[in-house]
Amino acid sequence: MEYRLPRVNQVQVNSKIGLNFSSILRTFLRQDPDVILIGEMRDQETVEIGLRSALTGHLVLSTLHTNDAVDSALRMIDMEAPGYLVASAVRAVLAQRLVRRICSDCGQDAALEPGQKAWLETRFPFYNNHVFRRGRGCHSCNFTGYKGRIGVFELLEMRQDIMDALRQNNAVLFTQLARKSEGYKPLVESAMDLALAGKTSIDEVLLLGEGEVLDVLN
Repeated sequence: MEYRLPRVNQVQVNSKIGLNFSSILRTFLRQDPDVILIGEMRDQETVEIGLRSALTGHLVLSTLHTNDAVDSALRMIDMEAPGYLVASAVRAVLAQRLVRRICSDCGQDAALEPGQKAWLETRFPFYNNHVFRRGRGCHSCNFTGYKGRIGVFELLEMRQDIMDALRQNNAVLFTQLARKSEGYKPLVESAMDLALAGKTSIDEVLLLGEGEVLDVLN
């Protein structure tokens, strides 16, 4: 569904007539917009036009399909955008995932399963004795134990050392610096905050930390 908003121009992509992301972006730039919203950066040409638009003073907002905020910058480099261009243009990346919210009508305290306990002992040992909640299942939630969803967010702000690592095309150093940067909280930790507050279950947290779970269980 699209909404008509005042002072906002929207263009629908139509590849059959050559109206693609890159041609639309070029046309937008000729009109000197203040803000450009790109539905998705999906190829090298779109990424480079978006990044260069940001360098010329435009505020560019876009989406990428990646697992987390750190992978977003690396994804643009994978699409052959130069590291120095990504470092110069990107200011922040916000990752979002949705987790299911425990039903308020049937939520109850729940004991941890052995696999969950093993993962918590490794990843969050200080919460191992916490009593988490889970939905029992009722008519209100169609016996799923969940009703509605809630957002989990991860924000990565680009600092000078992180940008320098990108300019050097050093993906390993970039990842290390990004994950240790001030204010950065991984998606799994944000989900854990919701589980501690009784808003979602430990199962939903495990889904976000699935790779870590497999390492523990193996």
